Amino acid sequence: MKMAMIMPSRLILAAATSMALAQGAMAQSMDYGSLQDLFGEPVTTSATGKPQRASEVPATMTIVTADEITKSGARTLPDVLNRVVGIDVLQWSSTGTDVGVRGYNQGGNPRLLVLVNGRQVYQDFYGITLWSSIPVQMSEIRQIEVVKGPQSALFGFNAVSGVINIVTYNPLYDNAGAADISFGTQNFREINAFKTLKFGNWGGVRVSAGGWTADPFDSSRTPLTNRFYDKDGQRRTASLDSLFQVNPDTQVGFETTWARQSEFALIPSGGLGMGSYTTYSFKGNVKANTGIGLLEGTIYHSNLKTNGHYTTSSSQINTDTTIAQVQDLIKLTDRLTSRVAGEFRENKIDSWPVKGITTGYRNYALSTMFDWQASADISLTAAVRWDHTALLHTGPRPYPFSEADYDRSFDNISYNGGIVWRVTPQDSLLLSTGRGVGAPNLIELSNSSVSKPPPGQLIISGNPNINPSITTSYEVGWRHAIDSINGFGRFSVSHQKTKDLRFINLASAKLINGYPTFLLGDNLGSSKAWNLEAELQGRVEAFRWNLSWMWMDTNDDIKIANVLIGQNFEKSNARNTVKANLGWDSGPWSTDLSLRWQSTTYRYLEIQAGKTLVEIKPGLMAQASVGYQVTPDLRLSLSGADLLRNETQLSSAPKAERRVWATASYKL
Repeated sequence: MKMAMIMPSRLILAAATSMALAQGAMAQSMDYGSLQDLFGEPVTTSATGKPQRASEVPATMTIVTADEITKSGARTLPDVLNRVVGIDVLQWSSTGTDVGVRGYNQGGNPRLLVLVNGRQVYQDFYGITLWSSIPVQMSEIRQIEVVKGPQSALFGFNAVSGVINIVTYNPLYDNAGAADISFGTQNFREINAFKTLKFGNWGGVRVSAGGWTADPFDSSRTPLTNRFYDKDGQRRTASLDSLFQVNPDTQVGFETTWARQSEFALIPSGGLGMGSYTTYSFKGNVKANTGIGLLEGTIYHSNLKTNGHYTTSSSQINTDTTIAQVQDLIKLTDRLTSRVAGEFRENKIDSWPVKGITTGYRNYALSTMFDWQASADISLTAAVRWDHTALLHTGPRPYPFSEADYDRSFDNISYNGGIVWRVTPQDSLLLSTGRGVGAPNLIELSNSSVSKPPPGQLIISGNPNINPSITTSYEVGWRHAIDSINGFGRFSVSHQKTKDLRFINLASAKLINGYPTFLLGDNLGSSKAWNLEAELQGRVEAFRWNLSWMWMDTNDDIKIANVLIGQNFEKSNARNTVKANLGWDSGPWSTDLSLRWQSTTYRYLEIQAGKTLVEIKPGLMAQASVGYQVTPDLRLSLSGADLLRNETQLSSAPKAERRVWATASYKL
């Protein structure tokens, strides 16, 4: 977009914000399509509740558009996210991945808040995201918003390293639909479809369903992994989302989803495993424009059932999550907006293999946010959140602990602050800080003792005395619009520190009430890191590109030997990562090439003899796609990933094979 349009469009943006907070339908759920048409670029409302460009959000944000997703040819969300500066994707298998923001990625990464239209889709049993079980088809995504740094006060629970918000087409505002079919190597086959169904101007429904199956990689078979490789990775999902305009000032929505997946991946302790997961969820939502602001209430419930088989063990997990949220977005003056919110959350996990014990917690939260347009060129945002967490336990005494240990509660404060100063029509400065709270997850708190163990017996248990991890971050960023390339350059420096890091500790037993105990959750140190990010993006005629570099310097202070917990962030955080996304469009043709180079990293892998440190050597990775628009509704594409070699060591898991797939997509 030409930067000469910035000042006029800023006036339009202010007007749009005023209307959004003062009128009915627009105030209820934002029409992203109309806002994008108005400004000529994607707009978000997720951070402060008002429409903002990514460059005006009080945090570092990248927005990936539907057009970019289509042209990339990516078949999974991690494939798309891997193109974004500061994002690290670990490919464990043909189907299993983990995603991290600014380092600290691991098997079962518990530091990232992932949302679909503002609803959490990460799983509370370990705070992880099961990417294949997210009940969204690639074609129904309008945009993906990537926010970096701790964002607990602005976005909520688990936003420790960042937030990824997936925005789909709105059933009330958008007339959209597509059906896709794909075939590829590893015997990959997929079919999916979605469609919005509108009922005039008063309501709409979006239905979505799909699934894929893929063989595991044949590379690097070992006796340790053979039993996992005998099983295919699978994904099946279905969802229904509805939104109704009850009257000019009120909207009501209902959503239900179901997903089932199986994948081969790395677990947090460094072991390999094949997990099967089934999830379902229900959500109800009401929004009303009232005399005291834009009120919103949401009730959400989800259930997860898993069956896991690992190198040395197996498990079955059943968890329930219930969340109730209320908030009020208030326009106090023409320049000052406030948001007040409350949240109740109950998370529970059942014992295994013997039933009869339930462990979990109830969390009560209050938060407030102020967004002040101090002048035409300066905006300030401040947010604070208070969480009160009370543990719960029902059933027999939780040996080696007592009921008194689970009769515990703790309080935490998180905050976010940001200043965006438009220094010139082409230049903007961002100053931001954040404090994120990583609460203990259900595995770390769980206990399965149903009777008193014999004296001195070794016990494996969760830990009711574990403390939350606290991450604090400071960042300075500069963005310069470059009219000659229809793009921008961006540079940022950030520092983060995490204290009370939590690990699974199955190698260093602690004596608790006379019982040697391995803890599923233990605070074992801290870590800090400096990050530099540089990015250049542009488009000239038919060519488009995005070039980026991230440098990271990590310093751990871990209390026990790294090999005992299977983590060493100093070695696993890449010091240098370079990415290049290049594209060319001509008539019905589009081509896309994504290149990534990363410096040497090391990760632990658990084998039968113990844990071993695996070196992942530097190498260039490539993902590419060629697409042809046969008709306005029919598109054909040929895409691939890890194309430069037959096999590539992408992580501590067995080597990844080259993947190639063809897709036919038809608009409905």
